[in-house]
Amino acid sequence: MIEFKNKIEVRIKTTLNKTEDVKKIINAIENIIEVNCEVSDTDIKGSTDDFNKLKNLYEIFRNKQTTHIARKVLLRNSKDNVSKILFNKQAAAINSIVICEKVNESPLGPIVMEINTKDIEEFIDWFVPRRKI
Repeated sequence: MIEFKNKIEVRIKTTLNKTEDVKKIINAIENIIEVNCEVSDTDIKGSTDDFNKLKNLYEIFRNKQTTHIARKVLLRNSKDNVSKILFNKQAAAINSIVICEKVNESPLGPIVMEINTKDIEEFIDWFVPRRKI
């Protein structure tokens, strides 16, 4: 993985439903990105400023050839220096990365990852580069 040169903050969050097992949801989050999670009665969240924590997703997007989908979603969800991408919580629980384009595509609520950096387009180009045709 090529180093990302700019400062970055990655936040991840999901709603905690009463029927869900906290350990399984933390595991689902960790299948996406390795962060220390904080648990409340209503949600689970974590954050990091270490771009290396994105290595798992960086590799998965390339191996599954889903870079173009992630790129489209990140570009569409960009505003100022922030972007976000949603993942299906149930899929993440079984270590499968499924991108949601809308919140309702994950029945128990998505896992939302938000990226903040000084140049979000530069981050997107690094994280999910354009496909060469």
